[in-house]
Amino acid sequence: MPLEISLKGQVGLVTGAGTPYGIGRSLVIKLAQAGAEVVYACDLNTAHFDALEKDVKAIGSNCIVKGVLLDVSSEEQTVALLKKIVKTHGRFDFYFANAGFANYRNLNDLKGEHWDRAISVMTTSCFYAVKYGGQAMAVTSTVKPKSGGNIILTSSCAAFLGAYADIAYTAAKKAVNAIVEAGSVQLSTSNIRVNGFAPGFTRTSILTSSKKAEDGTEYKLKETAKEIQSNHEWFFERAGLRVKPEYYYNRLQEADEMADIGVFLASDLSVSINGQVILADSGFTAAATKEACTGPVPPITPLELK
Repeated sequence: MPLEISLKGQVGLVTGAGTPYGIGRSLVIKLAQAGAEVVYACDLNTAHFDALEKDVKAIGSNCIVKGVLLDVSSEEQTVALLKKIVKTHGRFDFYFANAGFANYRNLNDLKGEHWDRAISVMTTSCFYAVKYGGQAMAVTSTVKPKSGGNIILTSSCAAFLGAYADIAYTAAKKAVNAIVEAGSVQLSTSNIRVNGFAPGFTRTSILTSSKKAEDGTEYKLKETAKEIQSNHEWFFERAGLRVKPEYYYNRLQEADEMADIGVFLASDLSVSINGQVILADSGFTAAATKEACTGPVPPITPLELK
């Protein structure tokens, strides 16, 4: 019998799910494939919710996708949405705190207002996910007789190495890892797990949407998925990912790959994993010095079968 991930009948939300190409969007589709009953797709970018709903239907899923305008830094908006979900469906099972942005600024250009917005969107929102998402998961009903659920926070490779991003983004994501660890302890008696994953160089919409997302107001991203992918090529080239592609750590990652990890963490296949952040960067951070110390690394010699 094949091994399958099942979230049949579950209800939850994904933040940062409004762009035409990215981890949040892929999470919604993968959750639908896994049998989720209702997924609230949340974002400040509301231009692509209808297309996302159509994409979910196109894969033959009966999952209901609801696009919601949400500023994740707002405690009031977050609590109101969670109350609405639980009152409507009688349950709340998963919370993907995935929203974020990345506007690189050197220390001379980084202002207090930039710092505050980065922390509120990418750190404080994760606190809200753990506190209020946990409370929503603890509500019981006839369709959910026991407290329980999964909270998955999107960290970043920047939380593991100081050269990936600016100080604001790096600090915000480093704090996410701490929230995962402490949150898993605080919710341990409520049958609620808290985990996270930290993407490396992944094709998403983040470089295209970040300036608008930082403003904190609703916007409608006009670029297509193809245009967004093209917009990111300069960054991947500058990072050196186009040089020596024979090294596995230089590969580009797809949003679907990150979504697979997220859905795995929300499923019973990962039931023994709690308080952990999975660094999903194809080994790029582990190979930080590249060939500087080892010199060129040759392919392994195949085993002789004589």
